[in-house]
Amino acid sequence: MRTTIIIPAAGSGQRFGGELPKQYRLLGGIPVIVRTVAALLAACEHSPVVVAVDVRWASYAKRLFADVGLAERVAIINGGSTRQESVSNALEHPAAGDAELIIVHDAVRPFVSPPLLRRVLDGAEREGAAVPVVPPKDTVKLLDHERRVESTLPRSRIGMAQTPQAFERSIIADAHRQAAGDRFEATDDASVVEYAGYPVLAVEGEESNIKITTPLDWLLAEQLLAQEES
Repeated sequence: MRTTIIIPAAGSGQRFGGELPKQYRLLGGIPVIVRTVAALLAACEHSPVVVAVDVRWASYAKRLFADVGLAERVAIINGGSTRQESVSNALEHPAAGDAELIIVHDAVRPFVSPPLLRRVLDGAEREGAAVPVVPPKDTVKLLDHERRVESTLPRSRIGMAQTPQAFERSIIADAHRQAAGDRFEATDDASVVEYAGYPVLAVEGEESNIKITTPLDWLLAEQLLAQEES
């Protein structure tokens, strides 16, 4: 099936700190976002990529991909003020118009593997939407508005969502239209699709598929990279 990869990358990385957004920081001498795109293209070598960035970083991002010979494969567009807006903008790009499946992936998950992406795509082909999940390591508490524990959730029924997530194009486009119309905001695209009433299949994620959000995550990413290169 024809696929297009969308990467929302307009975030400023406030939780990480520093002036340079974390997606542009060098991990082993290569910008994180370049590593992420390269990892995805290793599994989907013919898929176009649409990266939604903060307009202030658009020229910089274009240069990064031009420097590694990916200028023809990667379209840089203006992102929105939220992740949802960035994905919605990318869905309107011509590169996404002919796709049967849309892959959405975090810019700061550079360790995505081909087997993981294959599981997600297989799930989306079967069910229309798929999200990778990993089991929680900690006990999960549901809190009330005063931060008192309301209940303890059974870990056997909880999955911690990752990306890449994949969807039939018609499903994710309709879900984003509904969410925009209702002013519904979510933190991932599977939640947007769930809100629109579509089923989403959970497939097995990978512990190594980390999202680099904090300085501690960065240390872990350096260790994972060292293991990959050893």
